[in-house]
Amino acid sequence: MSDMFRRVSKLELSPVMFATLLVWFSANLISQLIYMAIYGGPYDGVGMLASLGSIYYVIIVAELLLWVWLLGVLILKVINYSTNDQPQCEIGINQLPNKSTTSG
Repeated sequence: MSDMFRRVSKLELSPVMFATLLVWFSANLISQLIYMAIYGGPYDGVGMLASLGSIYYVIIVAELLLWVWLLGVLILKVINYSTNDQPQCEIGINQLPNKSTTSG
């Protein structure tokens, strides 16, 4: 079990995946904002996606995979943080050696 936590501690949030999620989320918000500014109400996102036909399912699966990936990374980070054996800020641990001023 400790081997799993060692692998989790090396897990990093991929900048490309994070950027992909950020762009996807921002694009959804901005498109909704523009539509509301023009037409005065929110659009039906499901209806718009359904009009794409079978590509609709590919888009839904891609978005779900991105959110599941992010949730998984965050859960693993929380587990790793909560099972860390040694606190980082405890007094007396990992102190730098002091210079000696006495001559011998």
